[in-house]
Amino acid sequence: MPPVIVPPSENGAEAYLLALFRQTELKLIREIARKRGQGYVDYAEVAALARVRKTIERMKGDAEKYVPLMIEHEFYQGAEAAAGYANAQALVNPARSRAVEILVDNLLGQVDEMAETAYQATASKLFLVGRLESDPFRDTVIEKAAESLAEGRGSLSKTEEIIRAVQEQGITAFVDKAGHEWSLSSYGNMAVRTTVRQAQVASVLTEDDHDLYKIIAIGSTCPICAVYEGRVYSKSGTSPFYPPLSDAFGKIDPAGSNDLSNSFLNIHPSCLHTLVAWTEKGKTPKQVEKARRFSNPETNPYNHDPRSKKQKAAYEEKERNRAEYRANVKQFEKYTGAGIPGFPRTFQTFEKHKKLNDDTYRSWLKAFRERGKQ
Repeated sequence: MPPVIVPPSENGAEAYLLALFRQTELKLIREIARKRGQGYVDYAEVAALARVRKTIERMKGDAEKYVPLMIEHEFYQGAEAAAGYANAQALVNPARSRAVEILVDNLLGQVDEMAETAYQATASKLFLVGRLESDPFRDTVIEKAAESLAEGRGSLSKTEEIIRAVQEQGITAFVDKAGHEWSLSSYGNMAVRTTVRQAQVASVLTEDDHDLYKIIAIGSTCPICAVYEGRVYSKSGTSPFYPPLSDAFGKIDPAGSNDLSNSFLNIHPSCLHTLVAWTEKGKTPKQVEKARRFSNPETNPYNHDPRSKKQKAAYEEKERNRAEYRANVKQFEKYTGAGIPGFPRTFQTFEKHKKLNDDTYRSWLKAFRERGKQ
């Protein structure tokens, strides 16, 4: 009997990958700042670029190692899970193995793109900083260098401040179709989390040959998902009574087939909706007719938002809470980088004092403002 390989538990590979992109971005930022202390001649830039390339290649190598493990952990949730990826071909059907292969290839392709664009973005910063072109990184360095000269200190005295300033701006390496800019770490996190969710969906849909699935409705859904939840869909896209599941997931090729191989396997990144197998067996004729009419986009168009005022309000409140949380995390990171004496090491402690708006929190505010004036 071949040895059993169990996928990592508790999303260990996912957590590692999320940290990997953040760590890589920080290393690239530090390389930009460190290069400033070596003069503005070409040999320093060439050496810096060599170190950047080495960092990028190491990130790709680690990703190639952990991407399959992450997807295995999320995908193999059925009865065969204990045997793991090594025994996949013998234990599961070809469709399931192919789904894993596609997800791994897709994410590794995105990692390659991330690596190349991050390298190009970093290289442009290395050559632009300190030159005549107007660039936020160049402006940051010039500002900090001027402060050093005014204070009579050497060129390296402001390195940590340069690093902190550049970290806040990030290395923008990606621009999506909507024109939104992504840093390496934020794009990497989105790609990883999206693939994890796709693996979870694929593990359900490839468990057997069942064709009909229902997207379960949740209380505070977003406007994108609202028009798709609660309907019954056909996995194969061949049902005469129910729409193809690719309608909800989105088709990679709009003119292509309606099956899952031509879909994105999720309504949108980080979507929380789940799928359950559904059948007309055991249902009354009235229940079947109701399900068919509700699911059919001709009788229930996709452009109709079915949410009540209460559901819309619940979603808006959830989004406000998320925005507040993200703002608090960003503030915590900025204050941590400022080196404020007595500042807590954990976000939870910081958040507790901020919610109370107590004297401790106000002292951090004052210290941060004073450091900004220095």
